[in-house]
Amino acid sequence: MIDTFKEYLVGSFENKRQAFSHPSRYAYIRITHIDIGDGLYYGEQAYNYQLGLPYRQFVLEPTLNSDEIVVINYEIKDKQNYRNGKNLEMLTRKDLTRKEGCDTVFKQVNDSFVGGTQGCECFVNWRGRETYLQTQVELTKDFYFVIDKGMCAKHHHQIWGSKYGRFEFKRMT
Repeated sequence: MIDTFKEYLVGSFENKRQAFSHPSRYAYIRITHIDIGDGLYYGEQAYNYQLGLPYRQFVLEPTLNSDEIVVINYEIKDKQNYRNGKNLEMLTRKDLTRKEGCDTVFKQVNDSFVGGTQGCECFVNWRGRETYLQTQVELTKDFYFVIDKGMCAKHHHQIWGSKYGRFEFKRMT
């Protein structure tokens, strides 16, 4: 199960069709996941018009826990050193800080993996406001569907993120 998950995870995905069909609702985004060894996967998210300047860089560590896959999320120290997948051979666990409360839990459902964050503990400072992330994900062989919502930590209403449904990323590689 976890080997299939990792196989589905690695690659590049884009939502070109969705962004071109509904440009006022969906930005054109590319997501890339690269296997860097030791059970770790480097990731980037970037707007298509700024691929050289990703707005998010991270490391994931999928682990098997009984009948679930728990993906541990890490922040990268000095992330500019690894932008666009450069110098990844130099990236080690000492360069990472676990994002507490941000694990994503998946279950296999037929030929896909469905999951999300649990609870309200994945804190994200967004434009000076304390928010928490709620994520719902479906990963298949050819698609990566994501809903990310930033919720107000105090009042629990949505501040940022998906307002028109899930982002629909198609595998490029």
